Amino acid sequence: MKKTTKGAIAASGAAVLLMGGAGTLAYWTGSQTVAGTSITSGELKLGAPSCGGWVYDGTSTSVTNFVPGDVVSETCTFGITAIGDNLSAKVTAPASVSRSGTDPTSASATVAATYSLSGAGGASGAILDKDTITSADNAKTLTAVIKVSFPFGTDESASKTVNANDTQSWTASLDDLTVSLTQIQTAANPAT
Repeated sequence: MKKTTKGAIAASGAAVLLMGGAGTLAYWTGSQTVAGTSITSGELKLGAPSCGGWVYDGTSTSVTNFVPGDVVSETCTFGITAIGDNLSAKVTAPASVSRSGTDPTSASATVAATYSLSGAGGASGAILDKDTITSADNAKTLTAVIKVSFPFGTDESASKTVNANDTQSWTASLDDLTVSLTQIQTAANPAT
């Protein structure tokens, strides 16, 4: 190796050592503070229901002794609190309800519900499937018409001397039903 090459390598190594001992490399920087702000969350809730009592569907007759296949209904109203810039919510009720009491079967009754809105401001009327409650519906009244269909039961005549449908002569109570408002995902508030 030539003396000039060896000298160049030695000079480069010395320069690196001198730079390492002289301090650290610093990049230019700049910063500013972005002021915070006060934020408040909205609200989504249903007020306590006001219900008219269970009746045979399409009548004003109170339910006393139903027969298999009967449909009974309950109409309830709820106050809506819906506050939020990008709020969207769906109203739901369960698809079935269980029974308790001396009912010998474990089958549940089928539930169907329809909903409508009334009140000042914005649209009122029936809420169709997939329609939503928004902040425009704040302070409106939600009316839920809940229909419960009783099953026909099981024919037990094969094991007994007479037709003894298993829904005869029993006492039962429908368990409580929950009507819910649940926030849904929209383009304005996608899941993260």
